[in-house]
Amino acid sequence: MSDTNRKLPILWIVLGAAASVFIVLVLWGKITWFSDQAPIEFLPNMDHQFKAIPQSGSKFFSDGRTQRDPLEGTVARGSTVYPLGMGDVDKAESFNVNPRLEKTEFLMSRGQNRFNVFCSPCHGYDAKSNSKVVERGPWPGIPDLTREQSAALSNARLFHIVSAGQNLMPSYADKISPTDRWAIVYYMRTLQGVEGTDSYAPAVAASNSSTTGSAQ
Repeated sequence: MSDTNRKLPILWIVLGAAASVFIVLVLWGKITWFSDQAPIEFLPNMDHQFKAIPQSGSKFFSDGRTQRDPLEGTVARGSTVYPLGMGDVDKAESFNVNPRLEKTEFLMSRGQNRFNVFCSPCHGYDAKSNSKVVERGPWPGIPDLTREQSAALSNARLFHIVSAGQNLMPSYADKISPTDRWAIVYYMRTLQGVEGTDSYAPAVAASNSSTTGSAQ
């Protein structure tokens, strides 16, 4: 009786070790098996349904594309539309009125976060455009945002570039909210080491003074 009690734990240990080795080999891919039987499906209507998978082909539409272009003139709910085109540079100087958000720690951190997400892949985290995309890919013309020419651009112009795009750079108006775009501009100024200007400011100030004078 005592011999049997001593053998049982050893047997379970051997079986447990064998099962563990088997599971490890299966998960490691060393043991595989194939079956002609269909797998168990708890919700077959979820597995087999007509659905459009993004960036895949489709026999339903004549052009063979699954993803459809938005209808002209429609706007996604909750989104905003930037009305200026890429070439509307002069209009941008007066249209993009700087809201002069308070440069709190949160706002600057938000600008850094959005810059790192959307801008750094091409321009680098330091805005000097030395990212891996520039090093590895044929992407000529990605400017150093800290250079003198870029730092001399007005805040309104920078906001316009982020909103409408420039050259190969696409528009981010549908991906970044207006407040976050201004936060990016503010943070970019810290990388440039300049405060930034608004080219429309003198004209607005002159207009306001003339209005005030006529009212008096």
